[in-house]
Amino acid sequence: MKSALKWISLCLVVYFVFLIVNLPAVQVLSKIQLGKGVSVSGISGTIWNGHAQRAQINGLPVSDVNWTLSFFPLLLGEISAQLKAGNIRDVEQISANGYISFKGQHLEVENLLAYIPTDLVISLLPLPIPVQADGRFKVQLDEVDYEAGCQTFTGKGQWLNANFTGSTGVIDLGNFNADLSCENGSIVVDVKPPNRFGLTAKTLIPADMSFTVEGRFKPEANLPKEVHQAAQFFGKPGTDGYYPIKF
Repeated sequence: MKSALKWISLCLVVYFVFLIVNLPAVQVLSKIQLGKGVSVSGISGTIWNGHAQRAQINGLPVSDVNWTLSFFPLLLGEISAQLKAGNIRDVEQISANGYISFKGQHLEVENLLAYIPTDLVISLLPLPIPVQADGRFKVQLDEVDYEAGCQTFTGKGQWLNANFTGSTGVIDLGNFNADLSCENGSIVVDVKPPNRFGLTAKTLIPADMSFTVEGRFKPEANLPKEVHQAAQFFGKPGTDGYYPIKF
């Protein structure tokens, strides 16, 4: 009798392990309240190795999302996963690859590389004039620690092959580079020359996403006339020829 109970118990353990290992991702995610502005669709696979055809994050579309979830951090109430999304070779897609960890409102990121099409980012900015810009933003996050504000945020940002379309055609602006950091709980994006706009700008992104931008720029003299004309929408230049930026 005892031997039979042991076998039954063993079978039950194996059965429950089998259920957990093969737990469908769609059943779990359908019962989880995702963060504000976040939605996923086309979910398949297991919760451990899953796939979503599409995700929406604060208005930004992300396709072909894949994740591998770690088991042992779950014992401590932490969700840790290797994330891969999009196609890095497709300049019209958002792509990302890196390690992300959640515990309540606590977010940690390590070695995350992401590419974002310029037109998607431009659509979110409160620019004084409409701009048709191209290229890609590259974001390399070495380490992120975020909980009700920025604790640690180290990495680099770039605008690669920056250009925009004017009345005379495509105007090449080259590359722009930025340092990423934290300041008083806000994410800081610090853009500095050299670049063809002579752009120096500091963007502060607090937890409520009501970001501010402050800086100045002075387009190179050999840029087309329409670039210098468009610069006047930002106000009058100072005595040094630089236009102010303040959003």
